[in-house]
Amino acid sequence: MKKTIYVPMLLAATLLLAACSSGPSESDIQALLESEINKMSAAMGELGGDEMSDMLKVDIHSVKIHSCEEERTDVYLCDVEIDATSPLGGRSTERSMIMLAKSDDGWIQAQ
Repeated sequence: MKKTIYVPMLLAATLLLAACSSGPSESDIQALLESEINKMSAAMGELGGDEMSDMLKVDIHSVKIHSCEEERTDVYLCDVEIDATSPLGGRSTERSMIMLAKSDDGWIQAQ
């Protein structure tokens, strides 16, 4: 009887620890990228007006994580594939490495 109690408890503890130490999700990365693009677009809009801002508008369709390795505590280096459309380049899929750090407010780009 004791063994049947310990197995579910061990499984639950393992799942909780795995959830606590996980890296960013695809939606976390997409939200971060969209936020950075919006900041850059707003800054360019202040300098060059709406036309300049519209030229830099990028729509992110999807983000796919190929791998995400913890480099140090709460800092992850992720290999991601980004499907996006920009007015100057059209729609394309690019693969890139991005380093992210977990902060109190969510995920931020790290160096």
